[in-house]
Amino acid sequence: MAQERQLEDRRRVEARQLLVVQVGQQLLSSLETIKLQEVTRGDGPGSRGGERPSAVVFVGALVNGRLRLPWEGWPEAQEFRALLDEPEFSTAIRQGEGDEFVARHYDSAIRHYQAALAAARKPSQQSYARLLQARALGKLGRRGESRAAYAAVLASPVDLVDEHGVPLALYAAPPLVESGVRRQEVLDRIDAVLTGERWPAPAALYLARDLARRLGASDVEARVGARLRESEQAVALQRDSARLLPPAGRRGPVWMAHGDPVWLASATPSPANGEPIVVVVRAEEVLATSGFAAQPLRPAAPAEADGEALGENFPGLRVVIPAPRAPAGSSRPAFLASALVLAVGLTLLAGYLLWRDVRREQRLAELRSHFVASVTHELKTPLTAIRMFTETLQLDGDEDRETRAEYLDTILHESERLSRLVDNVLDFGKIERGQKIYRFEPVRLDQVVEGAARTIQHPLEQAGFALDVAVRRDLPAVPADADALQQAILNLLTNAMKYSGGSRRIGLGLDRENGDARIQVVDQGVGIAEADQAHVLERFYRASTAQNRHIPGAGLGLTLVAHIASAHGGAVEIDSKPGKGSTFTIRLPLGGDETAGARISP
Repeated sequence: MAQERQLEDRRRVEARQLLVVQVGQQLLSSLETIKLQEVTRGDGPGSRGGERPSAVVFVGALVNGRLRLPWEGWPEAQEFRALLDEPEFSTAIRQGEGDEFVARHYDSAIRHYQAALAAARKPSQQSYARLLQARALGKLGRRGESRAAYAAVLASPVDLVDEHGVPLALYAAPPLVESGVRRQEVLDRIDAVLTGERWPAPAALYLARDLARRLGASDVEARVGARLRESEQAVALQRDSARLLPPAGRRGPVWMAHGDPVWLASATPSPANGEPIVVVVRAEEVLATSGFAAQPLRPAAPAEADGEALGENFPGLRVVIPAPRAPAGSSRPAFLASALVLAVGLTLLAGYLLWRDVRREQRLAELRSHFVASVTHELKTPLTAIRMFTETLQLDGDEDRETRAEYLDTILHESERLSRLVDNVLDFGKIERGQKIYRFEPVRLDQVVEGAARTIQHPLEQAGFALDVAVRRDLPAVPADADALQQAILNLLTNAMKYSGGSRRIGLGLDRENGDARIQVVDQGVGIAEADQAHVLERFYRASTAQNRHIPGAGLGLTLVAHIASAHGGAVEIDSKPGKGSTFTIRLPLGGDETAGARISP
């Protein structure tokens, strides 16, 4: 494996070197093709040119060893300075400015600016005179005329520039923006500056960015900002003009890297006059068109930095080559590591599953033990009462008929209680085995509810409870197992007795809501915490509170209620708050199939 890694490292180095050579050759070929196209164009340096490739930033000239930027040396800017010095025009402007700024005679200043407008020979002179006239009109309070004059200048072509290369139309925009008018016209002028044939001067871009920001045009501001960053990078390139000429004795073309994003610049003699012409292109775009888009370039990277030098044609430029994919033969360490991780993972998973099963069995064992203890206690209570009253009757036969009847009633009801407990346990066993059978036939729910109330009446009276029964009698008969429903209601009533605390009133009701029958058992006892309400219908579950530890129960009653309700197509709802009691509702659908029969419910 070590030898294999060494061979692979050697192959990887050779592949990187070969790829670097290919990138350099392809990049140089593409750059030289672009340079040849640019130097043979007829528009010359300084023009942006609508037909140039997107990779070309600009083409400039080297004048006395200094790079002339695209916006420098515009004939329109030089002509504007000369036009301002024409005698008649210049005299009228000076007189108007004297009246405006010194004497503050705005009427007289407006007349002088009007005279300058009449003396103007060129459109740039006219726009300049209108700008001054609009300013004086605004100071005089003639807002409408001032805005009209500014609007006229705003509509002028963007190639009418001052000596700084700033279109005169942009000077008219700020007062209109402040007045809240001509918003779209201002944005159109900015777009014309950005898309014109000439590269805008930085001063014009700064003014355009400020206007876009004041207008809240974030997209336009972003476009102007991008062009401004390019202008700032061009100025930085101008400061490195000395590096654009290839060193003496260097053969072949040289492309200098500059800035971030990387520009590549190269100087070549003009075919017209032999003067050096500098072609500046975006390196990443050229690299992408060459089929090497994944290799980012870095200018002036030190030798220890990432990347590979592209050679003497690109001094100070390195290309970052991504690491090649490892061949299939070198996957053995990864395979062994994966196998080890898989084995350890499977061992941990098996251990976790074993631990989970042991915990589950322990939990089930605890539940069964608790269930047996609870059922034993529940069975012992009625048996003790039955034995006690039976022995009393045997030992003393002198009780009057009323007392004997009371004893016999107690024995009867405790027997019924014992029978219900045994039925619950047997029913739960059938449910667990999927053998519980419900026999459905049309029954009246009011009769079922009242029968349950009569059955529970004696135990309630013995414990001092009062049962409030409210039954709606106009409900239709529904297909149901009357014994199972009565058992469910008795389980809820028994549960209410256990958890009523100090309260001795229980409510039992039957009514109709949204097409369903509702059987409700209401107590005002200890209540159920919200965290326990989602689990009280589960088998063997009992809320772990201090009060519940002293209340007997097997944790099956509510489970059977939920199963009976589900078998009848209904559900059990719980509404409870600790300390304020609980309301258990069995909701059963009305108007179902009334065909009698038996159904096995799992």
